[in-house]
Amino acid sequence: MSDSILIAHFSDTHLGYRAYSKVDPDSGRNQRTVDVDNAYAMVIDDILDRKVDAVIHGGDVFHHSRPTWQSLRHFIRQMRRLEQAGIPTLVIAGNHDTPRIRTGGSAYSVLELALPDIRFVCDYADVHDLTTFAAHNLHVQAIPHGALTNPDPIFPRAVDGKRNVQVTHGVASGILAPGLQSEPGERELDSNLFDPGFDYIALGHVHQAQRARDNAWYSGSTERFGWGDSHAEPGYNLVELSEPGAPPAVTHVTIPARPMITLKPVYGEGKQARDIADSVLDQLKTIDDDTAMTRVEFRNVDRPTRRQAQSLLKREADRFTWRLDIAPERAMFLIDGGADALDDSSLDLQTLFTEFVASRTGTYSNNAFATMLLERGGKALADALVEEERVMPEDDTLA
Repeated sequence: MSDSILIAHFSDTHLGYRAYSKVDPDSGRNQRTVDVDNAYAMVIDDILDRKVDAVIHGGDVFHHSRPTWQSLRHFIRQMRRLEQAGIPTLVIAGNHDTPRIRTGGSAYSVLELALPDIRFVCDYADVHDLTTFAAHNLHVQAIPHGALTNPDPIFPRAVDGKRNVQVTHGVASGILAPGLQSEPGERELDSNLFDPGFDYIALGHVHQAQRARDNAWYSGSTERFGWGDSHAEPGYNLVELSEPGAPPAVTHVTIPARPMITLKPVYGEGKQARDIADSVLDQLKTIDDDTAMTRVEFRNVDRPTRRQAQSLLKREADRFTWRLDIAPERAMFLIDGGADALDDSSLDLQTLFTEFVASRTGTYSNNAFATMLLERGGKALADALVEEERVMPEDDTLA
């Protein structure tokens, strides 16, 4: 039997992601987009330093299924380094990479022309048996996100006498907290995908690196994105496979990323806006890291005081932190029979709409109409606000 092999498994790079209005001083681009690009480059740097035998990307290369020219350019530049090093590499599509319309085409169809030695898998066929890694006695089955949307179950199969690796992109049951809202296109992985005959199952989608099953691991994301990632350790998995059937040795390699720090909640009983703002500033001073994104929650603070404190912090917090977010105020509003937590931008409009309907209820012929207006009008308003706040890709201009 040949010696053991080393595989680099990374995922959820989300090139093209942008957030906030801060600009990178050198390029003039959105700073968070630059952060994500830099993280990708650092992963490739580290992989090349370790002289791995194979590389696997577990999906969500891009944040949008139609990536910008800048994102495409950065991806090609970095992956060409793996090509030039002669490292066999596989990239599958995640839910962010997969077009919503099956006939819409994929950026991967262009990338496979630009990077002919990289194997791309982005379609709706169930299982792709790859010969790319045959030199290492390695049998790889790639299951892109699109295949998970088919009605029939998928049954991957390991090959006797070979090192078996499966790659797919979705949520293993029991990984996310119950009731946690899914994102568009998210798929739960069927139990039959976790065939014990595979030595290593490389998973994408969940941003926290973790073991999902005895033979399955998430590599996590390469940067932190929303506040749900604040405790994540960005990076990738270094996987050592010895003889077929032997358990893999999996090490998570961390990559530097912009810190996300949640401050202690600030309570408002008996406090003025100045007191609340000072409580936040005192916490920021102890962090001593002006590159960090920070977040704080106000509790039991009335709306006028909240707004005054936010205004003070908007002017004064930048000295101590790269970005301070005030956690959304929780408001209960009936939408489809459930209670949604609304952000600040939606809070005022939703509250005003609810109060308006309540004030006019007496003018309606019956309360059933008012209830219908609250439900349908409230949902339409919430949808419009979400669309307005939707993160859009950068302009399609080259740096």
